[in-house]
Amino acid sequence: MAQADVSLTSKQLTQAGYPKKPNVVDWAPGTAKLSTNTAAQWEDVVITGKAPDFTTPGQLLTLSRYVPADTQGNGEMKALNVTTTVNPNGTFAMRMQLGYVGTYGYSVGYYTDSFSPEFVGFQFQLTTTGDSSAAAKGSSQAVQLTKKQLRRGGFTTTPNVNIWPGTATLSTNRAPAGSPITLSGTADPAVVKPGSVLTLTRFVPTDKQGSGHFEDLPIQTVLKADGTFELTFELNQKGTYGYSLTTPVTTDEPLGIEFQITTT
Repeated sequence: MAQADVSLTSKQLTQAGYPKKPNVVDWAPGTAKLSTNTAAQWEDVVITGKAPDFTTPGQLLTLSRYVPADTQGNGEMKALNVTTTVNPNGTFAMRMQLGYVGTYGYSVGYYTDSFSPEFVGFQFQLTTTGDSSAAAKGSSQAVQLTKKQLRRGGFTTTPNVNIWPGTATLSTNRAPAGSPITLSGTADPAVVKPGSVLTLTRFVPTDKQGSGHFEDLPIQTVLKADGTFELTFELNQKGTYGYSLTTPVTTDEPLGIEFQITTT
């Protein structure tokens, strides 16, 4: 297991493949540009660029931190709750606010959907300064996306099953707070095993470009033996948000159904 108290120097991180200028060897012919390599706790850091031509628009990109186990290059990647999606024209923008003080290696990308998943992304190093006592900015929670912006991010009015091995039907996309909404459908039991727990999550945006993270809601169901599921739930947070019903991570990224709902 990787130990969090092991730290690498900037030079060691560069040698391990995490340079100050994004390493795009596994991202070619894509591009990536980092706004800064040094930022105070919770200060905005923006990564922009263009995904490789073979990357599907709407693809979720996830930020991960490299947690070294020793100074020899051994360690593990820890996925963080910062994501963004690839725009229809192939560009992307990710805004992150980190509170973990120190110099670490990071990666942004995704794993291919194949028998032997491969990482498609880029690596870089970033130094976060501070004394570990700074509080996170609460303003990031107040960002609201329009229906059109949510659709661009993959949260469509008709459930988006691009990363779901099955079907899904939503009873309504607009409902008063506290009224029942039903999501039902099927899943390929060869991919999602019967009895698997499906959890509802809400996408919390941090900017208008599609960056943000998912927060788990206390709403779950299970996949039945015949490969079907049905989830009836109530929402109390008013507004238009993106939601996802996902399975536990069984490969390198979760499988899920994405959709948008307006709660009045």
